[in-house]
Amino acid sequence: MELLFKEISKSNWEECVELELLDEQAHFVAPNWYSIIEASFDSSYVAKAVYLDNHMIGFFMYGKDPADQKYWVVRLMIDKHYQGKGLGRATLLKGIEVISNKPDCSSEIITSYEPNNKVAEKLYESVGFKKTGHIIDGEVVVSLQVK
Repeated sequence: MELLFKEISKSNWEECVELELLDEQAHFVAPNWYSIIEASFDSSYVAKAVYLDNHMIGFFMYGKDPADQKYWVVRLMIDKHYQGKGLGRATLLKGIEVISNKPDCSSEIITSYEPNNKVAEKLYESVGFKKTGHIIDGEVVVSLQVK
């Protein structure tokens, strides 16, 4: 089992857009089409397709916030057909590794999630993210010390 991040390109963007969440998760994560557009207009974002053994299974986006100079996990989604297999956690760990290896990596990685998204809360806590006590745009902000 090999998990890879690949560029969103002319040849795979439609497949990425067609990935789906469970109905009850749809309001927690922006659609992939929106994230792809966002990354194409905001150079601080990096959008990646997540592949498992040559099959696209999800989407991951990160970026360095120009305001605070910290790296953020901006989006994480795993297609509904691949959920419940530890692939969200594996994707998050891969993303943390990619970000941590950046020469300009901040001392912490930040992300946020909707307060009612208990799956996201459990996932981020499982890899060491801690609540900061801040709320941004109604989302709970968590951070992971990496340096």
